[in-house]
Amino acid sequence: MSAVLTVIPARLGSTRFPGKVLARLRGRTMVEWCWRAATAARLGPVLVATDAEAVADEVRRFGGTAVMTPASCPSGSDRVWLAARGRREPVILNYQGDMPLLKPATLKATVKALRPGVDIATAVIPLPDAPSRRADDANVVKAVLAGDGRCLYFSRAPVPFPRDAAKARRWEHLGLYAYRRGALKRFVSLPPSPLEKSEKLEQLRALEDGMTMRAAVVSERPVAVDTPADLRRAENSLRRGKQ
Repeated sequence: MSAVLTVIPARLGSTRFPGKVLARLRGRTMVEWCWRAATAARLGPVLVATDAEAVADEVRRFGGTAVMTPASCPSGSDRVWLAARGRREPVILNYQGDMPLLKPATLKATVKALRPGVDIATAVIPLPDAPSRRADDANVVKAVLAGDGRCLYFSRAPVPFPRDAAKARRWEHLGLYAYRRGALKRFVSLPPSPLEKSEKLEQLRALEDGMTMRAAVVSERPVAVDTPADLRRAENSLRRGKQ
């Protein structure tokens, strides 16, 4: 496996949950939970890219390395590139930090999916074949995959559509990305694409530009923390011993 740099973008502001990266879960901040998962994966160096001294101070407190990036970064991917561009690792893992209880095995599986000829790797979990609340939820991103794991499309709609009751495998996307260094540099240089602006999914920019993406199929469904209610769900998950 090539040397991997893991970067956790940790912007202090958040529309739905301001300051969530410093919110506490069982006595640890969200950013510390993410850093611990990333270091436990033993893929290589781990950086936290932030726009706030308060976050940088917290990262230094628990022994991590923080890199200051501008508050004006348009996306987490741009923040990751600014933190990584002066380094040499050929693979850069963007662990967005809203999944504090993610298992290190999922991070490793994502990087492993970055096979020769693949520009970007990500991760998916199975969705039920039958109609379900998650399949219809626009906040749950769906992935359409080829038989070899290549990513064909991502949508907030319940795709693929089962016309005439025909069945196709359905996948839920997890927001993890392993980039080849050149692919990330190219990605952040591109303007937002039409499909990206329509679906509000930045990974569609890569597909529209002709980049090859491949997904690792993993088994865990981590709790994504976007609101205070999600943080309580994560707490309950820990209490039930599911993490």
